[in-house]
Amino acid sequence: MALFWVVATLLLAPLGLYGQAPQAGRGAAPPGAAAPRNAKAAAPVDLTGYWVSIVTEDWIERMSPDSPPSGTGGARGLGRGQTAPPPADERCRAYAAGGSLRVPGRLNITWADDNTLKIEMDAGTQTRLLHFNPAKPPSTEKTLQGYSVATWELAGGGRGGRGAGPSGPAVPPRPWGKLNVVTTNLKGGYLLSSRSTYSDNATLTEYFSKHSDFGVEYFTVTAAIQDGGQTRTTSSTFKKEPNGAKFKPAGCEVVR
Repeated sequence: MALFWVVATLLLAPLGLYGQAPQAGRGAAPPGAAAPRNAKAAAPVDLTGYWVSIVTEDWIERMSPDSPPSGTGGARGLGRGQTAPPPADERCRAYAAGGSLRVPGRLNITWADDNTLKIEMDAGTQTRLLHFNPAKPPSTEKTLQGYSVATWELAGGGRGGRGAGPSGPAVPPRPWGKLNVVTTNLKGGYLLSSRSTYSDNATLTEYFSKHSDFGVEYFTVTAAIQDGGQTRTTSSTFKKEPNGAKFKPAGCEVVR
């Protein structure tokens, strides 16, 4: 009988261990842990840092001495037949949100605050602000960079950032997350050249996707301009740089 109870005790002991509640330090969430309350904390990918454009599409159009764009006197000088630069407002349309990432140059991406991602462009000396969780509707004023509302998109179609509030579920970091941006309140601008423009009624939708190759980081922006029933799509790729030594803002500075 004594031997029976010894064997029974040994057999039942592991069951007791497996039935115990998780303890701190063994995979359980620490007491009081809360879901990310802002877009920075919920970010599934890190897009911050310095980036340089990799011109793999529309090379002739984008790298032409007369671009961007022909006839506007952009960062590369005057267009054919021009004797003087056009007015600043017209010249700066080459660097509006719809086409700014198509202009060869460098970016500096930082967090302006926990819910605002800032993209500074050295070509044209422009700045875009991507707003997560906007607390109030955008101004009705139209500008070159417009008003951008951003959301994180996770694998499987889930979204973070806009919907991740204080009581929302935790959003774990995932390397395959994407950034979606919709920009309205735009002034008209150029896409690639003076022959490709968009009006004040256009809406810009962008998808930022980060990837890597042989240890080098890249991200690609697929952009769609919807304007008057027409949709035009472009794709731009950027490569991560180690620092900002080559980031040198130049050219247009007017932001309206």
